[in-house]
Amino acid sequence: MLDSYIENQKVAYSIVKNAINNDKISHAYLIETNGNKDGINFAISFAKALLCPNLYTNSSKCGNCKQCKTIDDNNFIELDIIDTDEIWIKKEKIESLQNIFKFKPIIGHKKIYIINDADKIKESLANTLLKFIEEPEEGIIAILVTENRNKIIDTILSRCQIVSLNKKNDFLDNNINEMYDENILLMCIKFINYFEKNGLETILYTNTLFHNYLNERKDYEVAFNIILLYYKDVLNFMLYKQLNLFRDYDIYVKEIININNINKLLKKIDLIIYLKNIIKNNVNINLLTDKLIISLKKV
Repeated sequence: MLDSYIENQKVAYSIVKNAINNDKISHAYLIETNGNKDGINFAISFAKALLCPNLYTNSSKCGNCKQCKTIDDNNFIELDIIDTDEIWIKKEKIESLQNIFKFKPIIGHKKIYIINDADKIKESLANTLLKFIEEPEEGIIAILVTENRNKIIDTILSRCQIVSLNKKNDFLDNNINEMYDENILLMCIKFINYFEKNGLETILYTNTLFHNYLNERKDYEVAFNIILLYYKDVLNFMLYKQLNLFRDYDIYVKEIININNINKLLKKIDLIIYLKNIIKNNVNINLLTDKLIISLKKV
C-alpha cells in the first residue's frame, strides 16, 4: 500500500497523498524512478489508493475488501498495466489501451492505465498517445513510469504531473555539497530566501542575486535544479523535522519554514519542475526568472 513509502519516499509520498486528500487528482502522472527499481510498485500502490472506494492508503484499514488482491492478480477491470521486456512497446498494446479506455469506468468513478518504461514508446506512437492523454474521458487517469523524465518527449512531459522518486537506500547518505559547487549552492539558497521574505521586490535585484553568477543555459538548469531540491528539503523538514540534502544549510531553511505551509510548498515544487523543464526550449532566461518569481508569489 502507499503508506509503505512514507519513510523512504517522503516527498513523492507527500505529493500524491496530498493530491488524494485534497481531491486534486491530475489526469496524468509521470513517475520518474531515478534508477529506483521500485518505481512500478509505487505506481501500482498509488493506483490502488486512487481506485479504493474509501481512498485508503494503508491496508490495515481495508477490512474484508478484495479489490487490492484483484489488482495484484492483474484482474481488476478498471486498471490496465502495460509492460514489456522488448526494446519498444508495440503499437498494438497502445491501440488496445485506447479502445479499452474509450469508455467510462463501470466500478467506481476512475479507470487507470499504467505504462511502465514509458520511454520505450517510439516518438511516432507517443504522438498518438498524446491526444489520448490530453483529452481523456472523465475519470481516466494515466500513470507513466520512466527512469529519467528527459527520455519522454516534451509534449507528453508538459502534460504530466511529475513525481520524482529518490534512489532507494542511498539518498540519505548524500549531501548537497557533494553534488554542486558551494558558491552556486549558496547563491540559490540566498536568492530563494530573499524572495520568500521580499516577494516581487526580488525582480529588482535578479542580476545581483542570480544572473551575475550564471553564464550558460546549462548553468541555469543546474540553478533551477538546486532550487527544486531546496524546496523539497524545506518540505521534508516541515513534515519530518529532518533534512536530506541541505543539512549544512539548516539555518537558512529555518528562516523560511514559517512563511510556508505544506500545500504551498507542493505547488511551488510543481511550478519549479514545470519551469525547469522548459529552460532547454530556448526561452528567454531573464523572462523565465521573472516568471519564476511572479508565479511563486501567486502561490
